[in-house]
Amino acid sequence: MRVALVTDLHVGPIRDAGFTRRVVDQVNAQHPDVVVLGGDLIDGKVSQVSDALAPLADLDAPFGVFAVSGNHEFISQEADAWMDHWETLGIDVLRNENVTLTRGSASIRMAGIHDETGRGPDSPNIDDALAGVPADTFTMLAAHQPKAAESGQGKGVDLQLSGHTHGGQLWPFRYAVLLQQPVIDGLGAVGDVPVLTSRGAGAWGPPVRVLAPPEIPVITLRAG
Repeated sequence: MRVALVTDLHVGPIRDAGFTRRVVDQVNAQHPDVVVLGGDLIDGKVSQVSDALAPLADLDAPFGVFAVSGNHEFISQEADAWMDHWETLGIDVLRNENVTLTRGSASIRMAGIHDETGRGPDSPNIDDALAGVPADTFTMLAAHQPKAAESGQGKGVDLQLSGHTHGGQLWPFRYAVLLQQPVIDGLGAVGDVPVLTSRGAGAWGPPVRVLAPPEIPVITLRAG
């Protein structure tokens, strides 16, 4: 099963629908089975930049396109409105919940948790996100920030998919990010949880990256 991880588009004043279209075309060209949108898709309010996300409706993955909130959705003060809007694009938003993906006699669980900046009903809740997951089922958790793995210790998470860090975006800011996040890019372990962190497809603020190129990881899961 091939899983494309798309995070940190940050569409808005600088990155428009043309940027989103290029991302969608690149993802579809890899023929993923599942697409995970790992949060921070926007910078702005729904009325301002929703058109820039419209191409996401064309993501093509037979097992579904799933999304979780990031801190910038909450910074916009319209996190719920954004998640509702994503659903109009055919995206399944995982709000502290999980779904079963089945192929033949085999299945895995795809879980998602709100970003840690969420409050009230949008607060992250790992127990709700993993509710009903059998202990022997491969479980993949989408969580915007790598440090969310700290709440998943001992809960049977087999792989966490994250973004947020941008790989530091501008050297040497990478080292400052490492003070806050346990994994900055690539695959690392946070206790008993393997965490794959993407540097993200976009950028925050100026469209500049130094020694932290953008990426869209494609992960291949194979039966043991």
